[in-house]
Amino acid sequence: MNILELEPLSDFGVNSYIITAENMNGVLIDAPSDSGYISAQLREKGIHLKKILLTHGHCDHIASAARLAHETGAEVYIHSADLEKLGNARTNLTDYFSLPPIPRVENAKTVEDGDIITQDELDFEVLHTPGHTSGSVCYIIGENMFCGDTLFKGGMGRTDMPDGNEDIMTDTLAMLYEFDEKTDYKLFPGHGEGSSMSAERKSNPYMRYAYSHRK
Repeated sequence: MNILELEPLSDFGVNSYIITAENMNGVLIDAPSDSGYISAQLREKGIHLKKILLTHGHCDHIASAARLAHETGAEVYIHSADLEKLGNARTNLTDYFSLPPIPRVENAKTVEDGDIITQDELDFEVLHTPGHTSGSVCYIIGENMFCGDTLFKGGMGRTDMPDGNEDIMTDTLAMLYEFDEKTDYKLFPGHGEGSSMSAERKSNPYMRYAYSHRK
């Protein structure tokens, strides 16, 4: 398995990642704008894109999903609670940020908490982490957690936009604080620098607050 960290894309600085199996079949985590750059990386590295796993349905993370799926035949996956955002300019925040329309993803597959998405020898576990959106998820493979806009280095995803919920995010962060404490997951966020679960348990003020106020 190889993890390719792409350069941050769009005005929002969105991180995306390509995880490659031994046979060079690839899985893309999130699909920000600039499908041309992502396609060029696939060609340059000789990767055959098979799946696109979306951490949530905001426009900055789904902008190129339809184009890439059309070009490559890759399947698109998103949590059922965020499915409608793939074609809704209001709830995916395209209208909120006064952005041009983005192509609608057709025939996306939905996931739920605990699902396993398999590509060759790669198994991605779905962890439902609502708060930023109702359908936000993390994808876990081995000791790596792709956490989208749920958890950042020293921070957390916004909850002040449509479908965000501060109380639910607090519950999610408390859950993550206690999640599989035997494994120090390497964190691959949707924005900013990466981190580790142990570092965030120690120094992330939002996670520490959530844990201390857990129900």
